[in-house]
Amino acid sequence: MSMGLAAWAAKLRPDLWVLLIDGDMHVRSVELKMCPVTDMTLAEVLNEDKPVEEAVYSCELESDGKPLYPRLAVLPAGGRFLPSLQGNPLELINQTKRKFDEMIASLRKRFPLIIIDTPASVSFEHLILTTVADGVIYVVEPNDDSMKSTAATANDLKKFMDVQPVGVVLNRVPAHIDERGWLRKAENIAPMLGVVPEDDAVGDAFRQNMPVVAISPDCPASRALERITRKVLAIHVKSAIPSQKLDQAIEKIVEELKTKKEE
Repeated sequence: MSMGLAAWAAKLRPDLWVLLIDGDMHVRSVELKMCPVTDMTLAEVLNEDKPVEEAVYSCELESDGKPLYPRLAVLPAGGRFLPSLQGNPLELINQTKRKFDEMIASLRKRFPLIIIDTPASVSFEHLILTTVADGVIYVVEPNDDSMKSTAATANDLKKFMDVQPVGVVLNRVPAHIDERGWLRKAENIAPMLGVVPEDDAVGDAFRQNMPVVAISPDCPASRALERITRKVLAIHVKSAIPSQKLDQAIEKIVEELKTKKEE
């Protein structure tokens, strides 16, 4: 999903530089498909204080020897990019918060649009990445497990960090089902951005280690992603202050833990 949004954004707005941050250190599909050869990653930037500019790579996807997306860049995660919680956790959090503030401030000077791919699970990395986002796009599939887990995540992010949803995408919808009921459930999470149908072209592209929008831009899934990207580009999202969001989250988590302990 993030690769499709970034690719279409770069194509629809060729005047803008677009950055795709691969924050999913478990799957790392963005890195493998868009910039498979990397010397520096987000892990080195944060753990070894390397300049973030050295970990930003141009998207390597080409057609007939020419870049498909000349103004699309990628910042790969490179595995777990935050140190383990040892010693004083608040000290680590504050240190990480400072590094991320500096890193995002530097990247925003060059990239008007930054898209962050985060894992479905919630971890410390996920929390940090969410704090630097101005808004969140939720992706759900037409099944109750996906709907319930995404709704719970959205509620927690709103509660602890006041995260504003840009919208929700209903993904991998089979042609034979009535999607109306799933649309109503998805709209309870966030405003609907669009529906991406189940499409054999996605699996074919995956097996060729390519994003579907690059290898089959006219397939149903790719065209759905184009329509969703157009909507996203038209939405004005108020800029967030990452340090304030993280401070708010920590404060509320501590308050909740104190309340539970007193009970």
